[in-house]
Amino acid sequence: MTSLLIVDDDQYIREGLKRLINWKALNITRLSEAEGAYEALELMEANRSHIVLTDIRMPKGDGLHLIEQIRLRNWNTSIVVLSGYNEYAYVRQAMKHHVEDYLLKPIDATELAEIIASCTERFQGQYIAEQMQRESFQLLKNNILLRWVQNRIQYDQLREKLKFLQLPLLMNEQYQICIIDWHDRQEGELARNEEQYRSFAILNSVEEVLLESGRGIAFLNEYRQIIVLFTDEGNDSESFRASNQSWMLELAKQYGEILKTPWVNYFGKVTCLPRLLHESYSEALAQCGINKGLQKTDHELDLISQNPIIRQVERYVQEHYSEELSLQLLSLHFNVNAVYLGRLFRKETEQSFNDYLNRIRLNHAKKMLAVTALKATEIATAAGFLDPNYFFRKFKRVHGISPSDYRLSVNNLTEQ
Repeated sequence: MTSLLIVDDDQYIREGLKRLINWKALNITRLSEAEGAYEALELMEANRSHIVLTDIRMPKGDGLHLIEQIRLRNWNTSIVVLSGYNEYAYVRQAMKHHVEDYLLKPIDATELAEIIASCTERFQGQYIAEQMQRESFQLLKNNILLRWVQNRIQYDQLREKLKFLQLPLLMNEQYQICIIDWHDRQEGELARNEEQYRSFAILNSVEEVLLESGRGIAFLNEYRQIIVLFTDEGNDSESFRASNQSWMLELAKQYGEILKTPWVNYFGKVTCLPRLLHESYSEALAQCGINKGLQKTDHELDLISQNPIIRQVERYVQEHYSEELSLQLLSLHFNVNAVYLGRLFRKETEQSFNDYLNRIRLNHAKKMLAVTALKATEIATAAGFLDPNYFFRKFKRVHGISPSDYRLSVNNLTEQ
């Protein structure tokens, strides 16, 4: 995940540094070397390293020149300086350019490992923060657009939020919704990886061609279908509708074959008012829902959150409660950072993910206790609890009685 460049004119020192510590243990995945500043800058231009470990005095471009050039280019690089006891004046100059630290020769392996560890931790922290920022923006965009088509946002709020997102969508003359569905009833339930692949592969493809054509924008709903919002500034409604249908039909043929996935388009009506966009979406969703059986099932619990991502998580938990589930696994499934997903889940549902998961599993356990003759330990496993003792403790803490006593109480009520 982190790359490091060793810069020293002495080949034996470079080889010694490469063998001095366990770089993989410090998450250094790429280790390269250069014999001077000029070669180092060429390497950095081609494949930038996160950390540079450089000597000060070298005939083929000294370390100070390298450090100055890195800072002039505004590269976000951690620099560690190697120096001799008689080079302190050079080190002081280097420190002016915000180097991470400096090491005196001969190099102490423990000290070097500690310095590199602090550098890699900083880069990993920055990476996570940047990922969370990007994901947060994407989630916000998806959430606002979905609330718009579902008629769950005031128009003045919509205008302000689209302005913040730099999406000039309210100045158009016509709008139409198309829902892309990738389900196939003949296939039955899909594997998690296949669902994720189909949804995001189609979304990425559609986003790319929409960006090139300027026809509109794409995002996801809670069923992980792709919503395409077409916009138009001047054509008559019939031409607009026909153009959208023809364009999407060609897209389905081309990319459906490339991606090896089902692809069916469902269109809503054309509307001239952004306030009535939900009517186009409802029409498209009704067609899709009727044909694909996407309506809420009787056994499904009510969804708490209005956030589209968290609603997907809730729905997934309700359908897969008996399987191994964790925020880490769900973050991979929904392509969201695990830390961010946990915080968002708590904010939207006012409970932790583990509390929510246990509640779903305990509800199913109660039903099985009431209507089956399975042993409590068997029910614990069927409900998704790997440890029966944990299940017994949780059940009693939540319901005040043991699973066996609960079954007796239910049976006594039915006998009366």
